[in-house]
Amino acid sequence: GKSFTMAQLMQNNGEIISCDIFEQRVDLIRSGAERLGIDIIRPVKADACEYNEALGSFDCVLCDVPCSGLGVLRRKPDIKYNKSNDFTVLEKTQRAILENAAKYLRHGGKLLYSTCTLRKNENEKNIEDFLAKHSDFYLYYEHTFMTHKDGTDGFFCALLIKNK
Repeated sequence: GKSFTMAQLMQNNGEIISCDIFEQRVDLIRSGAERLGIDIIRPVKADACEYNEALGSFDCVLCDVPCSGLGVLRRKPDIKYNKSNDFTVLEKTQRAILENAAKYLRHGGKLLYSTCTLRKNENEKNIEDFLAKHSDFYLYYEHTFMTHKDGTDGFFCALLIKNK
């Protein structure tokens, strides 16, 4: 959905490479783009933790990382019964994706990190750790959206800018 929204905001001009680790989701992106008449999205099966030089470099990168989903409990209450959530594995994956995504960004580019959880270790802590290791980036914006304050699902986003 985020790829489609970006394409619409871009008025179907430019290029979006939309990656997913699962072929089935790549097919869903492809069919959704076709259904909406969007032709700037190139769906690619790729592991976001592994750098792929063939993808090139970008002005903007969106990291919509896998997360615990605790910000969408009101719509998906079954999440609270998932005993298999190992938060340390999630956090490690999130940091790996963020580190890898930074490699694709051109100088002056923007990296948006996004989760649908409210856990600080998956959000602010990951950003703090990343910035501590990358003096070539700075935090431009950060916000945790709360259901009771913002009228949205709970989610987090941070916009990082790579210095020129």
